[in-house]
Amino acid sequence: MKKLLTWQVDSFWLKLAYLLLLIILLFPYYQISNIPSAGIDNSWRIALEMAYQKGLIFGKDIIYTYGPLGRLTQRISIQTSNFQFFLFDLFCFGNIGFFLYHLLPKPLKVFQLIIHFVLFMLLSSMFGGEWLSFLLFFISIFSGLLFLKKGNQIFLAHAILMGIINFYIKANYGVIAFGFVFILLSYSFISKRLSLKNTLTFLLGSIILTISLAYLLKTDLLEYLISSIEIIKGYNESQSFFPNHRMMAVASSYGIFMLFVIVFIGFVGQKLVKRSFSFATFDSFFVLGCVGVCSFVLLKYAFVRADDGHLMSFVKNASLPFLLLVFFCHENWLKQSGWVLISLNILSYLLFYQSIYGKMSFSVTDNVRTKTYIFNDYFQAIFKSNATHYQPTYPKEVLNLIDNKTVDLVPNEISEIYLNKLHYNPRPIIQSYQAYNEYLDKKNQEKYLSASAPDFVIYSIESTDNKYPLSDENLTFLALLQRYEPIKVWKNHLLLQKKEKTKSLKLIKATEHQWQLNKDFSINSKDSLKNNQLSVIKVKTTYNWFGNLLNLLFQPPHLNMLIATENGQRTAYRSIPIILQKGMLTKTKLDSVEEVKMFFEQGFVQNKAIKNIRLEEIVRGKVGFNNEIIITEEIYELN
Repeated sequence: MKKLLTWQVDSFWLKLAYLLLLIILLFPYYQISNIPSAGIDNSWRIALEMAYQKGLIFGKDIIYTYGPLGRLTQRISIQTSNFQFFLFDLFCFGNIGFFLYHLLPKPLKVFQLIIHFVLFMLLSSMFGGEWLSFLLFFISIFSGLLFLKKGNQIFLAHAILMGIINFYIKANYGVIAFGFVFILLSYSFISKRLSLKNTLTFLLGSIILTISLAYLLKTDLLEYLISSIEIIKGYNESQSFFPNHRMMAVASSYGIFMLFVIVFIGFVGQKLVKRSFSFATFDSFFVLGCVGVCSFVLLKYAFVRADDGHLMSFVKNASLPFLLLVFFCHENWLKQSGWVLISLNILSYLLFYQSIYGKMSFSVTDNVRTKTYIFNDYFQAIFKSNATHYQPTYPKEVLNLIDNKTVDLVPNEISEIYLNKLHYNPRPIIQSYQAYNEYLDKKNQEKYLSASAPDFVIYSIESTDNKYPLSDENLTFLALLQRYEPIKVWKNHLLLQKKEKTKSLKLIKATEHQWQLNKDFSINSKDSLKNNQLSVIKVKTTYNWFGNLLNLLFQPPHLNMLIATENGQRTAYRSIPIILQKGMLTKTKLDSVEEVKMFFEQGFVQNKAIKNIRLEEIVRGKVGFNNEIIITEEIYELN
């Protein structure tokens, strides 16, 4: 038995067969592509496909967290063919095979193969959600570290290629990958792994490839980069969702991350005390930095928006960064720390996350049996053309009114445009909940006031996370008031038609008030405003030291906004500092499309004038906001 376990595996074909088995076990798709269907998440997936279908320019015509290649990870088939999905799968799983191969010890013995397989089964059983996007990003980091370890410039080229492709799949990972590539090239030059000539060659090659792909993928590179950074900047405040009743899961993941921080600090302290610095030491610093960035990104992704779709992101994926300690660090105690962190992460999943996400599955035979059915359908569908799946949900008279003219939908359910076979002409930020700062909202406002504005806009009253619906896209709503008129109401839908003449919107008065949280702020009522006048308030809040710390490490403190109307109603909504700062229409509270129609036509709604607004912090243990706020009240004239 001992002889068998220590037998050395040298055959290339045995290793290849083993890696193919792992890829088969990991393969996640039950079909090569999915048909479009209704839903808020399916809506943005459909929008990415329709953007590709219509040749829209990313960064200019469409702005989203996913880039022009993001549609390949979402697998909604409208314009993208099954063969394109197949090629993307080959690319992805070729890279996964590359990663798994380089994790194999060399020389490879049978007992090491068994350990490798057990670790693979544990980690792959935890995968889920957006694991592929993260894994492709992670492979860029892994390949860059392979270059530092082995000196083969092919690994460096691969790291750069993966970073650039990540940028066009999902910009938030791509921006970090670009930063990694730049730091990697700089460190490689400083550590004399690259000559100045080679460093500049790789840098120039990276720039040329990025620009070339931008052209091929119909991307305005500068606008794509700027808008992606704006989306990243606003995500923390706008999308935060508190993990009620799941604090043990949160605490376990943060505990593991803090243990890594202790390891990092311990390594720094050890080297400072011993004054032991070498290239091997700096390589370990570099690896620790990569582990820290990757694990922190996962931590923020999991616990900023800590709902079921995000909560497990750290525990499912953090073992991959911790593997870097094992594989690339020179010091044995750092390697052992990596194994400890991986073990604790798996234990955390078993103790705190299984009840949320489901138990681990280790049945290889069942997995292989399932894949034999999946692959049969998968490969048969590669060269098939998918049929359209239109399912009209709008009244016939509405469809006749729109006919073949262009249309957009506010706020989120873009799937309705596809299902009703309408001619999509989107505003850049395709769903209202993501137009969360002035830069993004202004892009949508400019679209609706431009010559390329859609002929129709289908408007509904809805929002996410119990926010006041009109607060999501205030500037966009003002543009609708200037450019469109209501012509039809049905089932929480209002059809707006573009007018020949655009109304002017002129600021006639602005007043700044020093105010406080938990104190009612009186609003100009309809009696003090003419029908053609609008009131908008902009609120600037600030975090105290604790709020800033929360915002950096976990998620920002939360606010409630209480709106009181002249009919005596007082309604509480979740409110977001970044949304409050760009402004909110406060002349009338609008709760239905019928009221929106009335507001377009008359400039007010009877008994719904907003009398006052109060902001209150949702305190969880300790106050995170400063009590003083600045409210700017603006009066506009619409003619």
